[in-house]
Amino acid sequence: MRTLLALLCLLLASTLIGCAASPAHGKLSALSLATTHDWKACRHGVPDSVCVQCHPNRAKAYKDRGDWCPEHSVPESQCLKCHPDLDFSPPKAPPKGADVSEIVKAGEALPALEPHVVPGRITVFDFYAAWCTACRKLDTYLYTRIAQGLQVSIRKINIVDWDSKVSEQWLANVPELPYVIIYGKRG
Repeated sequence: MRTLLALLCLLLASTLIGCAASPAHGKLSALSLATTHDWKACRHGVPDSVCVQCHPNRAKAYKDRGDWCPEHSVPESQCLKCHPDLDFSPPKAPPKGADVSEIVKAGEALPALEPHVVPGRITVFDFYAAWCTACRKLDTYLYTRIAQGLQVSIRKINIVDWDSKVSEQWLANVPELPYVIIYGKRG
């Protein structure tokens, strides 16, 4: 437990830049994610299939979601000027046989974590969003460690955006993603 916690803290402190809510910008959404891992970038550096600069008729869907950068007239989730570290690849799948499940899929309320704790195992509750690059880096790290034999159960909580019910409930004082809560083997 201490080893996992120390490794997570080291990783988060040294290599990740978190995904924060920014009142000066629009919301980031998952609308700009590619649907396959072998996606091709357009001349703007985003997946051709979702690029609003290449397909202006798609702008309304982004604006309706609040995913719009008024300064650069593109979706916030495609604004590489404001977010140079954007990653448009879809999230990676966990290793085969890994105990990973998504307990919140669309930002809905989560009354308690305890019913989802796995007895006898370290349980990591991972608050994330599909658009969060730092969250995907955490997934890569955890999935690699699981493939190497780390015995951990991961319960994923998709906040979708900072205004979701689960965000308001659990992340009111959390400035950035990813955010994890870890339960030891004895709960």
